[in-house]
Amino acid sequence: MAQPPPRRPLPPSRNAPPSRHPPHPNNARPPPPRPPSTLPRVPLASSHFDENHLPSVLHQPNPMTPDAERQARRRTCRFIEEAGQRSLRLPRVAVATATVFFHRFYVKHAFQEHDRFEVAMACLLLAGKTEESPKKLDFIVRECWKLRRRAQQQQQKLMNQGGASPSMGGASPTAAMSSPSATDNLQIDPKSEEYVRLKERVLLLERVILHTIGFELSIDHPYKFLVDSVQNMNKKRSIEGKDGQPLKNPQMVQELAQNAMNFANDSMHTTLCLQYTANEIAMTCVYLSGKYSGIRPVGGKPWIELLGGITVEDLTTISIQVLELVQPKKGMDSEMAFKMIRKDLEEMAREGAAAPDAKRQKTNYYIPVGGKPWIELLGGITVEDLTTISIQVLELVQPKKGMDSEMAFKMIRKDLEEMSREGAAAPDAKRQKTSYMDSRECS
Repeated sequence: MAQPPPRRPLPPSRNAPPSRHPPHPNNARPPPPRPPSTLPRVPLASSHFDENHLPSVLHQPNPMTPDAERQARRRTCRFIEEAGQRSLRLPRVAVATATVFFHRFYVKHAFQEHDRFEVAMACLLLAGKTEESPKKLDFIVRECWKLRRRAQQQQQKLMNQGGASPSMGGASPTAAMSSPSATDNLQIDPKSEEYVRLKERVLLLERVILHTIGFELSIDHPYKFLVDSVQNMNKKRSIEGKDGQPLKNPQMVQELAQNAMNFANDSMHTTLCLQYTANEIAMTCVYLSGKYSGIRPVGGKPWIELLGGITVEDLTTISIQVLELVQPKKGMDSEMAFKMIRKDLEEMAREGAAAPDAKRQKTNYYIPVGGKPWIELLGGITVEDLTTISIQVLELVQPKKGMDSEMAFKMIRKDLEEMSREGAAAPDAKRQKTSYMDSRECS
């Protein structure tokens, strides 16, 4: 059999990193690189969300403060909600998807680089297509331009009357949109250069958003989780009203679900969708709705026992972020209810700190009998291969699982490090079941 021709070396990739070795004089061959370590290095867990490290806060030469960045997000989310529901008549899920796209976009880009209202238009355009309720680009541009124009005119009137009003925030690359004129015309001329340039800009931003979010268009929202949770609680008769009677009135169940929906809508104006899973946000909204509506678990049980898939610390963190947003809007009428919620959260936090082993009560851990290492029970795999495969799987699933599975992932990484050290101490036993085959034998 004829020998196969030798393989040609692959050309270097354009994005290949530069060599670590400097060029040698006289065309001398550089020294060979050091062989890689036998066992792969176990990477540390990724850092949590920190608004102090967002691109808009670190942007130079005009960085934003974390509070200004937070306010810019909230104002633009209100714009998306107003334009999506009232002007464009999009479904609630499509508006929520556009909001998530907007939050994810500005995790990678700065507000100083892209006009946030143009990004909002592109998010609405993309979300309409994603949720099977598309709107024409001309319609989106006209309605969003009209909505922003109306807000600018109202702001101008307040300034002329001497009243203070919040700024629209940031300079826009579209000069005509950022500076309202004295006329009251809310329509944009479809034949003007500004209109054509704005359409081209929105189409370009749509492609930029797709690349930024990695073409991940399937978004989970809290709505379906909270509706299922309320229905299960009512079916199992695990919640009761203020008078201690079961919720026989369908209106009370509907009120619980509706208030949870309202809290979920308010959570879209924060960065909670970047920090926690949709199920964790939904469970928190059900808890806030129950406390706000005066509904409690049967038998004096704590709410944490009815909420599946969330811990006390995550429930507290999400609740505080939602309350900080909605409490100024609700006013003094709801101040007593929010005080009761904060008091209940503090009690649950103290109980969780006093019993740390009970915080992960829904997570089951299994270990081999007699304290044996897992590698002795797993046939046909070595420590090196087990570590490599586990690391790649953890890097994929850890962002999806969120904080609820962080303790389990830490235990896995610690166990992998211990097995790696034991495997390095006994290198002859690492490859006892592994055989290699030359690729030429398959020809």
